[in-house]
Amino acid sequence: MSSHEKGNQHMAHKYETVAAGIRATIAESMAPHDALPSERELMAIYGVSRMTVRQAIAKLSEEGRVYNVHGSGTYVGSTDLFSKSPKLTSFTEDMMSRGYSASSRVLAVSRVEADDVVARALELVAGSECTHIRRLRLADGNPMAIEDVYLPTTILDIEQFNLGDSLYEQLRTSGHEVYRAEQEIQAITLNEERSRLLEVEPGSAALCVSRVSSSRRGQLIEYARTIYRADRYTFQLAVTRENDR
Repeated sequence: MSSHEKGNQHMAHKYETVAAGIRATIAESMAPHDALPSERELMAIYGVSRMTVRQAIAKLSEEGRVYNVHGSGTYVGSTDLFSKSPKLTSFTEDMMSRGYSASSRVLAVSRVEADDVVARALELVAGSECTHIRRLRLADGNPMAIEDVYLPTTILDIEQFNLGDSLYEQLRTSGHEVYRAEQEIQAITLNEERSRLLEVEPGSAALCVSRVSSSRRGQLIEYARTIYRADRYTFQLAVTRENDR
């Protein structure tokens, strides 16, 4: 192992140690929305650099254990609120990273004709055959989201879909690994059917995320529409300013 690789490994070990220490402190003595010590204080507590502290905080933020308020500080996340980072991860990966057991209840699997919305998203001729998978996504058995996924049958046909396995893993092993996704997030209210599935009152707020995913080569793989309970899910987005105008 080169000295550069050893240095990177050592830094990774240090920020993971700091993250573990903060997790323990949160579990032992802090409540949701309590303020964490400042970066300078954490540097002194753990004897590490500012970069290491920031890496640890970023890790905890990805896990949903803390959240940042610009100009104010870092706070303990709510145990009832899941925070989705901008990284392209599956629902299962999101839940596992937070220590929850992810599962799905398959509501429907069928071969359908692409309507105008699906056809436009996947650049298909309207009426083209697609595999439609509808699932209720759960964390520790609690309903979190309703997911409708549409895939061209050339990507995944019904006979190829295994109900018990991860969809993204099945796509990866078949040579259609999801690499990039474009998403649109809208605020909606839930009708009676969706409210019943998510176990909330009709008319409750929800987040509807439409996603078009593609491979490294730009091949369109899936169009998905996922409806998240707004009382359990938030989305974190990082933005940058192009210039000073």
